[in-house]
Amino acid sequence: MIRLFEGAYCWSRFNPERRFNFNGHLLKTERGTVMVDPVLPSDDDFSYLDAAGLKPDAVAITNRAHLRALDRVLERWSVPVVLHEAEVAQAGVRADITVRDGEDLFGLTVVHMPGKTPGEFALLWPERRALLVGDALIAPFGRLGLVAEDKQEDPALLRRSLARLRGLDFDALLVGDGDPILSGAKDAVAHFLG
Repeated sequence: MIRLFEGAYCWSRFNPERRFNFNGHLLKTERGTVMVDPVLPSDDDFSYLDAAGLKPDAVAITNRAHLRALDRVLERWSVPVVLHEAEVAQAGVRADITVRDGEDLFGLTVVHMPGKTPGEFALLWPERRALLVGDALIAPFGRLGLVAEDKQEDPALLRRSLARLRGLDFDALLVGDGDPILSGAKDAVAHFLG
């Protein structure tokens, strides 16, 4: 478990096939605590969260490929599962809370990012100037990229979704796959998008 900055925590599992980390995050805002795309937490990770009083109020799944260790988390804590309304039909899990673009989730703003899947979403944390993305962008070794095109349901739509990031105010980028960019992320994204 790593504390990235105030209120933002990350734990990772190395994926030998892809050769980079898959990440789970926990964001503690003034209005609640949201776990996002949990990879399997170790016993030490669970102990850290318990000792720090960081029980999640909800678990957000940014896209159906990021169900990851959801079952294990729900065994530990009985909390609602959050999915975008466009992802529910194909996710294969119950959605206790469905969200749409622009809605608030415990102080985080939902940013609909369709393209990889219909209901992919990111979370913007205005108070921390941070953006968390699932698979809309990846950052192996801190280098921005996209998931393989054969994993994207609509590559053109994904690129249009990514163009929306230019209008958001963020400095840090937290990613489900790869390494975070903790400062200068908006410029890095703009450079990547061209």
